[in-house]
Amino acid sequence: MYKYRRVIVAVIAILLALLLLGGLVFSAFAESSSTIKARIEELKRQEAAIAAEQKEIQEQKAENESDIRDLVSEKNNIDQQIKLTQDSIETKNDLIREYTLLIAEKRNELEDAQNEQTALNARYKTRIRAMEEKGNLTYWSILFQASSFADLLDRVDMINEIARSDANMIEKIRQSAIEIENARQELAAEKIEMEEAKEALAAEEEELISQRSEADELMAELMADHDTLVAADQKYDSEKEALLAQIAAQEAKYKEAVAAEEKARREAEERARREREEKEKAAREREDEAGGGGGGGGGGSSGWSVSRYGFQWPCSSRHITCEFGPRYHPITGVYSNHSGMDIGASYGSPIYACASGTVTTATYGTAYGYYVTINHGNGFSTLYGHMCRYVVHSGQYVTRGQLIGYVGSTGWSTGPHLHLTMYYNGSLVNPKKYLP
Repeated sequence: MYKYRRVIVAVIAILLALLLLGGLVFSAFAESSSTIKARIEELKRQEAAIAAEQKEIQEQKAENESDIRDLVSEKNNIDQQIKLTQDSIETKNDLIREYTLLIAEKRNELEDAQNEQTALNARYKTRIRAMEEKGNLTYWSILFQASSFADLLDRVDMINEIARSDANMIEKIRQSAIEIENARQELAAEKIEMEEAKEALAAEEEELISQRSEADELMAELMADHDTLVAADQKYDSEKEALLAQIAAQEAKYKEAVAAEEKARREAEERARREREEKEKAAREREDEAGGGGGGGGGGSSGWSVSRYGFQWPCSSRHITCEFGPRYHPITGVYSNHSGMDIGASYGSPIYACASGTVTTATYGTAYGYYVTINHGNGFSTLYGHMCRYVVHSGQYVTRGQLIGYVGSTGWSTGPHLHLTMYYNGSLVNPKKYLP
């Protein structure tokens, strides 16, 4: 859990450093185009650093969410085990109650049998004693009163029958008492067994409850970490948007600072072009006079259609894979604003300048990979991201349709495409509206 806190502390430290650096960068305003250009480069480096740290935060958040899902599943299993254990304990309690009732019933049956046996013995002894006390009812008197040998045998049989009947009754009662006692002992043993099983289940329930308590504490800690990571991620989004706005503003300032230089450069290029055309015209005239001929050729994308704003498409593909505006980020899955337009194109296909202007940036950043920005001097700037490589350099003047790089998938990209961002007077605009 503490790895999240270490990352968060590092993130906060970097954010404070970036904010301090940003404050130093903007502490003084310079009209020099080179100073503004350096400021733009520093802002872009900050943007790349924020993007890298944000990616790490999002990875930590994804890992945290995976841990939470695993823990929720584990807690559900523990809760189910506790429920089953409680049900089993309740069943054992019901069985113990039933055994208690059966044992009490057997105890009553045993007492009844013992009382009956005691009463029968008492009656038997009382009868014998009464017969002996009266004298005329003794076994000997019964035998001597016989009138014949046959009568004697009958009297002996009668005495034996009485004795056997009493003995059988006493034995039957004794056997019944033994059976009742055995049943009572078996029930008592089973009751003890149930009570021991109940105690074992109770101990298991206590262990499960302890595990659930630990899981609850861990869940609370994970959720706290998750909330902190989400807040840090949102902080990064805010910082990134702020930096993009600052970059756009500095691009506008840069445009103002170099406007005069670009105008002079264009005037010089126009004069050079006219001189070149005049020389070429003179050369053709001389060749015509000499009976010769001439020809020429072109390349790139100079023959493509141009919009009324002076822009052409930056590549041969017209397949838009992601429009400008709100969308779910293909890597993070976060719903956010897409700052440009993605054009699907094959890897290594050429990328051309949408309009003439000065290259203000040609570098590598974490978010856009290899990218180029061009200030067009009329309020517009364009950014070309995720190149596999670029073929221009910062400060270079390029014309519309000039090759500036090749389509790639560098930076935060899931496949080869060109990311085109367009600014107008320092604000993000939809490139689609200004292209032919």
